[in-house]
Amino acid sequence: MTDETPLPEPRPADACPAERFFERGRLVRSPRRRSDRDLVVEHLASRVLASGEWADEREVTQRLADLVDDPVRLRRDLVEAGLLGRRGDGSVYWRERTTPHDDESSARPRPDEPWYP
Repeated sequence: MTDETPLPEPRPADACPAERFFERGRLVRSPRRRSDRDLVVEHLASRVLASGEWADEREVTQRLADLVDDPVRLRRDLVEAGLLGRRGDGSVYWRERTTPHDDESSARPRPDEPWYP
């Protein structure tokens, strides 16, 4: 009898430590340690909105849905962590600050022409 369970994807030596919580680009495990949770949230922020980028609520939620099972909760977590800002009515979001993850290959590239509402 053979075990047909796929092996985990090998990670490049220079991969972000947050990647250990991801499989095929999606968050599959929630970290237990606070420092790991902070690392994952910052990593996700860099993948959702580039520094200086603005997006409407639907776009941010869709980008998060591509990465996590509960995009609305994570969107709130990103705002509470001070990584995303938003208008009072929640219609528009932007990156509040940069993170060390913004230079990673998986980070969202800065837009050529920023959109400001």
